[in-house]
Amino acid sequence: MAIDEIDLLATRLLGGAPCLPTVADAVVGASAVHGRGLFSTRARDIGEVLCVLDGQVVDVAAFPGVIDALEWNALDPTRLLVRGIRTSYGYINHSAAPNVAIDDDGRTMRTCAAVAAGEEFTMDYLAQPVPAGYRDSGEGRRLR
Repeated sequence: MAIDEIDLLATRLLGGAPCLPTVADAVVGASAVHGRGLFSTRARDIGEVLCVLDGQVVDVAAFPGVIDALEWNALDPTRLLVRGIRTSYGYINHSAAPNVAIDDDGRTMRTCAAVAAGEEFTMDYLAQPVPAGYRDSGEGRRLR
């Protein structure tokens, strides 16, 4: 499933919505960082829980194709938490100076800086325990 297909699947299954709304009080919009991003519709304090991520735990060595095709976050360098339908989380863009982080449990996403109403959520993708080779992949190099 190519990234375009994950968007098409969400559109078909969600009645035209771009994603499952997993982060409350947030909207998808045009991003100055990259393509589309997720924006807060209200001010948030540091440490506020945005959501608890779900999905299927996948062994990346057994199914390496999920890295390029589906939405995921790393639980550790060998296991990914994978989602087949795009969620709000999937629109959070990368930044070396993020305002969102995922806790060590690999599932709880919270603000790591105060976020103003209208501000884009960003996170440091490379702060996650990403699989070996991801940092050196085309995507990983783009993030540095």
